[in-house]
Amino acid sequence: MRLIGVALKNVLRRKSRSGLAAAGVASAVAAAIALVGFSTGFETSAREVYLGHGVDLVVVRAGVTERLTSSLSASLAPVIAKLEHVQAVSASLTDMVSFGERSLVGIPVHGWSADSFVLGALVIGEGRTLAAADHQGILLGAGLAKSLKKNVGDELEMESGRFHVVGVFRGVNMFEDASAVVLLDDLQRLMDRPGQVTEFQVKLDRELPDRQATLDAFCRRIEGLRDSSGQRFGLAAMPTQRYVSGSTEVHMAHGLAWATTAIAMLIGCVGVLNTMSMSVFERTQEIGVLRAVGWHRWRIILMIVCESQLIAAAGAAIGTALIIPLAPLLAQIPLVQGLIRPEVAPAVVGLAVLLALLVGFIGSVYPSYCSSRLDVVRALQCDAM
Repeated sequence: MRLIGVALKNVLRRKSRSGLAAAGVASAVAAAIALVGFSTGFETSAREVYLGHGVDLVVVRAGVTERLTSSLSASLAPVIAKLEHVQAVSASLTDMVSFGERSLVGIPVHGWSADSFVLGALVIGEGRTLAAADHQGILLGAGLAKSLKKNVGDELEMESGRFHVVGVFRGVNMFEDASAVVLLDDLQRLMDRPGQVTEFQVKLDRELPDRQATLDAFCRRIEGLRDSSGQRFGLAAMPTQRYVSGSTEVHMAHGLAWATTAIAMLIGCVGVLNTMSMSVFERTQEIGVLRAVGWHRWRIILMIVCESQLIAAAGAAIGTALIIPLAPLLAQIPLVQGLIRPEVAPAVVGLAVLLALLVGFIGSVYPSYCSSRLDVVRALQCDAM
């Protein structure tokens, strides 16, 4: 307890320098919580959308990991639908579409047929769902309708066509709330992709023996489908969770988040290292006195490590306290609105705090080594800075 008290007193003796080092750690912690949390939330949101619609399997073009680059013939839907245990198949075309000058980035638009089970799973808040006769009709997610300031009956410009809003739906999360839905034929014409879809969403029987093994076997069966000439269709089938986790978009989000976090942590580490190095240099005589009165080298090292950890812990607390209220505000930035979740997961906070303590430890290694190597006689002869 005495050692901790001494370390705390030493940290507080240099409030400005310790505060700046803690601020650097706080920035790194806040960045880690925000970026890793947002990338994890992006993956979770995408998975929730599929599971919320009752999708068990996703079928795309083999060798394709980026959803929008997949291209399949819509005529394959009946072939998949004939397989055992298949309850329903929805042909889906998804693309990023511009909504005129109001749209700073592309909006995800899904093209589904009027009888699609995925379309039927949407919860309509205003107006009605799409019918087969709704040529140029569109459903807007509640978040998208709000940002575009559109209501049922309004018209909007999408790419080169004009669509009328027939309904507003409430998505399973904010990610889906920021999307739109049109009839499959309309989106195929709009994007000049006649007869093409990006994926097939498959719903299986609810009661399956040994569900996981059945899913894996069913995926292999779909991938082995052949045409009349015996050639494979070139399909890749994956359970929903595996498909979302393996997508290029999710890998890129995680990679960028961790790369930026690593840079932020490195900057925080340099700040702690600088602070502790200067502290040891300025306290050379003081450390010599402690050695002279009986403090062992390891006790000196432990004191320096404790000081560094106190700074890191303070930075972690400040960073966490700042990012929790700021996360919802960051999620409202127009460029990312609807793409990230404002929630801060406890697991991400715990990971960021552990990284902060690691930063504190790394920042103390060199200063503590130098303090342990000080010659007692020379240290006592050194003038205090």
